[in-house]
Amino acid sequence: MLYRPFGSTGIDVSAIGFGGMRFEFIDDEEACASLVKSAHERGINYFDTAPAYFEGRSEERFGLAFSEMKKTRAERPFYVSSKTTAAEPDQVRRDLERSLERMGLDALDFYYVWWVAHPKSYFDRKARGALEAFTRLKEEGLIKHVVLSSHMSGVESEEVLADYPFEGVLIGYSAMNFTYRQRTLEAAARGGRGVVVMNPLGGGIIPQHVERFDFLRTRDDESVVEASLRFLLATPEIQVVLVGLGNQQHLEEAISAVDGFEGVSEAQMARIRERLVTSFDQMCTGCGYCDTCPEDLPIPRLMQSFNERLFSDEPKKVINALRFAHGIYPEGHHVDQCTECGQCEEVCTQSLPIIGRLKLIQHEIEQHG
Repeated sequence: MLYRPFGSTGIDVSAIGFGGMRFEFIDDEEACASLVKSAHERGINYFDTAPAYFEGRSEERFGLAFSEMKKTRAERPFYVSSKTTAAEPDQVRRDLERSLERMGLDALDFYYVWWVAHPKSYFDRKARGALEAFTRLKEEGLIKHVVLSSHMSGVESEEVLADYPFEGVLIGYSAMNFTYRQRTLEAAARGGRGVVVMNPLGGGIIPQHVERFDFLRTRDDESVVEASLRFLLATPEIQVVLVGLGNQQHLEEAISAVDGFEGVSEAQMARIRERLVTSFDQMCTGCGYCDTCPEDLPIPRLMQSFNERLFSDEPKKVINALRFAHGIYPEGHHVDQCTECGQCEEVCTQSLPIIGRLKLIQHEIEQHG
């Protein structure tokens, strides 16, 4: 296992983290706990969950494993993160205390201001006292490090990261959307913050379309999944690649990606990045130039969500991307407010049919949202 310093915290974290939202057999307590303990035995020391994962059962399954792992924690440390979307200080505290109780812990190593989709959301929570609550809980020793979970563009993330001394940031990042997220990585690195990336396999799209992503491989003996993870491992700003581990096979694949990691040369990385842009020329690369909509529609995030449509005919794929990958609630963003002014298409570096795609997104929201 590779270990990397997490920003300026002084903590060395495993390059692969255990994401707790994809347990395959969530009703089997012992099987879930066994998977967590197996991951720890294989060298993983970063464990991430949230109260919403399986309605709290993810935290409970981690807690069952931690009850054993704590016995040797001094010799084999591990670090735990959870999250809250709460804005009111009392609710922030209640969410934290409930998470600690479920996991049988005295404190969380990392606690995320969760699911920040827009600076407005962040500053609203701040105005209602959320950040003061996080600071106070850290002073009390219940939180060791305050971190940010961002679903924002790079420019938006920079604005939020400049406002509070977050010690790390969690973002969705994969070979599919690296251009959209790269600026966030760079802002975090400049501030000495740790970086954790989630959805490293594009929400499952990459392993479902291995033939289309075969060019990610830099070695004959690696799978596309391994190559996708190694693409991220070779990105210097990233400390933890968070993989949703549902079963032992998932664990073995993730461990294999690290154990066989020999680095990716700059030339190979440049080739891969160029191929991603040219091979998926109809896929929005998230450059952000279109983020000037007069109606304030979040065009870059909408187009990133539409990428799902290029790989699947299932409308709900786009809806799920809107909600979960990009933090957009379809009912809160009225795509039908588009006036077809064409400003976004004029500045699009890929000449994408943005207006037509917005119409299709609106149709799918009406039918399936």
